[in-house]
Amino acid sequence: MKELSRTSLYCAMFIAIGAVAGLLGPSLIYLADLIDASVAEISVVFTARAIGNILGALLAGRMYERWQGHHYIMLMLGIMIVALVLVPFSTSLTMLMVLFFLLGATEVSANAGGNMMMIWLHKEKVGSYVTVLHLCHSAGSMLAPLILVFSGWLGQDYGAGYWLVAIYAVFLPLLLWRQPSPTFEARAQEVVPETKQKATFLAFVTVIFLYVGFEITIAGWISTYAVLSGVEQNAAAILVTWFFVSISIGRLVSVPLLRFITPQQGVNLHLCIAVSGVLVMMLTDASFVLVALWLGLGCSAFFPMVFSYANSIMALNGKRTAFVFVCCGLGALVAPTLTGPIIELFSVDAFPYLLACLISMIALSWYRLSRMTR
Repeated sequence: MKELSRTSLYCAMFIAIGAVAGLLGPSLIYLADLIDASVAEISVVFTARAIGNILGALLAGRMYERWQGHHYIMLMLGIMIVALVLVPFSTSLTMLMVLFFLLGATEVSANAGGNMMMIWLHKEKVGSYVTVLHLCHSAGSMLAPLILVFSGWLGQDYGAGYWLVAIYAVFLPLLLWRQPSPTFEARAQEVVPETKQKATFLAFVTVIFLYVGFEITIAGWISTYAVLSGVEQNAAAILVTWFFVSISIGRLVSVPLLRFITPQQGVNLHLCIAVSGVLVMMLTDASFVLVALWLGLGCSAFFPMVFSYANSIMALNGKRTAFVFVCCGLGALVAPTLTGPIIELFSVDAFPYLLACLISMIALSWYRLSRMTR
């Protein structure tokens, strides 16, 4: 395939992006100890990262229509690498907030750019490619806790894990420089009529907003939830790896599965698994590993399937794709930020009930979108 080099490069980039996204949750207690902050105080780092996501996505919507896509991604990757290197040197909550704001902004800009480049490169055939792209993202997030634990085996603290991710990412801008950027091509005709596109798009991004809040809340807080429930810190950190192992397996399986089922059927299947996983977490004493695996399978291909479905019914240009990631940032802001204060107020037992509320709203929003696009 003549586009194999660019496709492979985007996948390699998404491993780095996923690793950056996966570092915060399992290193949360390390970061709190680094600056002598409480669990409630350190939760504002989620807020800083999510605000960075939102503003980064807003800026990306403009920049990807003015710059060549690869050039802007290279800039974002460069800033990301610098922020990763500086995190272990943080001496205050303010410094951590600034660095995670930059990580949030650059992560979402590269994420939106990678999705756009893949869509523009493969056009109508993009469905499986987007799923593979997000498989690489989840693989990076899966590796992040292992990188942190590996840094401990080397006799270092979790800060060395941030440097290892930066070392991997440093080669990506150089490789992007050698490849031409794909360009957007408008479709001759849309599936959704022009008069219904705005309402349909808003219904789509509502699903995305709620889903991202659900996934980031699990990835960001399940380790802390486990620690507060009495699990040893390294074992709790590995829960995030199990979560993303399951996501990766689910996405890998979904690539051939999409040959036999529609994206709508796939989303319905993922919702059933996620709902049952939350119920297991609420009503049984199942092990944390089993819960992480179950929830990861429910989350696995939900985002790429919904994203591919939306691309099949309406063109996702730079502005629309950027707005999708603005909603991702809002989703990453609201629920994860509220989780810390909720745990402080109602105890750690409130965490499963928060997840139950989120998955219920996702199911209702997806039902509404499905009804609109029949």
